[in-house]
Formats: sequence, C-alpha cells, structure tokens
Amino acid sequence: MCLYARDLSTSEGQQIQRILRSSKSRIKIRRGQVILASNQGYKVPAIAELVHYSPHHVRAIIKDFNQRGLKALEPKPRPGRPPEFTEDDKAIIAETAKCPPDLLDCPFKRWSLEKLREYLVQEKIVPTISIETLRTILREKKVKLRRTKTWKECNDPDLKSKKN
Repeated sequence: MCLYARDLSTSEGQQIQRILRSSKSRIKIRRGQVILASNQGYKVPAIAELVHYSPHHVRAIIKDFNQRGLKALEPKPRPGRPPEFTEDDKAIIAETAKCPPDLLDCPFKRWSLEKLREYLVQEKIVPTISIETLRTILREKKVKLRRTKTWKECNDPDLKSKKN
C-alpha cells in the first residue's frame, strides 16, 4: 500500500509554490518538495531519493501534512538549554559596560572583558558569566569596548639630532 499526500486545494498549491520560490528555510523547501512530489504521484522511495531523506522521514512528513495541512511545513521547536540570561539581565550588563569604570569605584579607566566579568560577578549582578557569553551579549546590544592604546615617549634630549 502506497502513501500519498492528500489532494491540495488551489490556495495550498499556490502557497507551496510560493514557499519553494522565495523561502529562505531549507526545511520548508524540502518539505514542500516532498508534498508536491507525493501529490504528483511519486512513490515514497523515489521522493526520498529526490530530496535525500530517508523513506521513513518522507512518510512522516506526508502523514503530518495529511493531518495538519500547511502547518506541517514549519520546523518544529526543538528542546534545548533554556536561555541563561533574560533580556533585563542583558540590558543591565550592557548599561554597566557603557558606564565608565571609575564612576563605579573601579581603579581603571576602561573596561576589558575580563575586568567587566569580574565586576559583574563581584557585584552579584550575575552569578557567573563566561568571557564569550559576555562578548556575545555586548555584540547583540551593539556595545563596543574600546581598547586602551598606550605609547612611550623617549626622554632623550638629543633625539631630534639623532633622527636627522
């Protein structure tokens, strides 16, 4: 017994064609290709070879489409680690980075990532944070830490004559 996608309405067919032409999501494009191929009479093994999916996965896509319609083309949310910092936490971190350290009673003029991290943990703004997470948050909030430039001047009184 062969499994096929149910007949498409005109609007569903147009929506799938629009997804195939203009979607940026590879998942939606591939799933749309599976549904169209099934609707055109291709069998599961041929569709699997066409879109480089396993036959089992193609069957799952077709069954899901037959039950849920076009919602089956959307990627399903994946479980993962919950975000460690809320938007409020990120905003506080960004505001702290924008504030000059000497106003916060720190003995230096510019923040480095390491110094900012130490300050945030010491003041219990965050329990812990890595340098890379801090860098990512600051990039997301468009905060740039300026690197301090230092230079040394020569104290030789004959420098001008030696240069020439």
